[in-house]
Amino acid sequence: MKRFLLLFIAVLISLNFMTCEKIKSKEEKKPQKTIVVLFDLSESTRNLKKVYSDSFKTILSSIGHGDVIVAAKITNSSISEPEIPIKKEFPEFVPTDKMGNRTDNPILVEKSLKEANKKLADEKARLEKISNDILLVKEDIYRKILNTDIVSSLHVAEKIFKNYKRNHTILVIFSDMIEDSKEYNFEKENLTDKRIEDIIKKEKLRNRIPDLQGVKIYVVAAGTKESNKFFAIQNFWLRYFKECGADLSKERYGSALLNFNE
Repeated sequence: MKRFLLLFIAVLISLNFMTCEKIKSKEEKKPQKTIVVLFDLSESTRNLKKVYSDSFKTILSSIGHGDVIVAAKITNSSISEPEIPIKKEFPEFVPTDKMGNRTDNPILVEKSLKEANKKLADEKARLEKISNDILLVKEDIYRKILNTDIVSSLHVAEKIFKNYKRNHTILVIFSDMIEDSKEYNFEKENLTDKRIEDIIKKEKLRNRIPDLQGVKIYVVAAGTKESNKFFAIQNFWLRYFKECGADLSKERYGSALLNFNE
């Protein structure tokens, strides 16, 4: 009888341990990241709304407990008057009981996780609606934003990353990447290797290179009618982001968000 009782207790302990480990593994999968999204809503991107919408939905699907997502507009006055319609810091998952006290009871932890996941899903659905309603639908937005100051918007991204520190930092830029500001017009620029180096040197001398050290970059909707112009602009941004300390590869620079495993 005593042996049976000891065996029964051992089984209960084992089951409890397995349940805790299962729940713990779910918690450990959560990413700790900050995602900054920059939307180019200038006239030249008017026909890219569906690409923006579908890609932003993909980005939202990667968000977990403890993550941050911020979306800002790229305008002709991004640095002086930043427009940031989405700014959400999701709380980390902490299992609690009915009284709001932290618990390690497997049943209560499982219930608490289910409730937290429901709140997370509801909030992501709300952010998706905001992105569609404010950023992507209204036609008057495209008429108001005539210029695209991408360089200045990167300084906005830099500040966001410094305010929301996470282990993993990701910047997604929805834009054709044609800089059109007071400083540079890539439609008219002849972006040779020498010209690219001259621009970067000028920006460094003026202390205008943002600190994006370790930031992983995705560019969505990049493109021009001329292939030579496309590759010249792509080369500029590959070189520019390298100078910023960021990570941008050709595989993450294109017309669509093909792979977002974050």
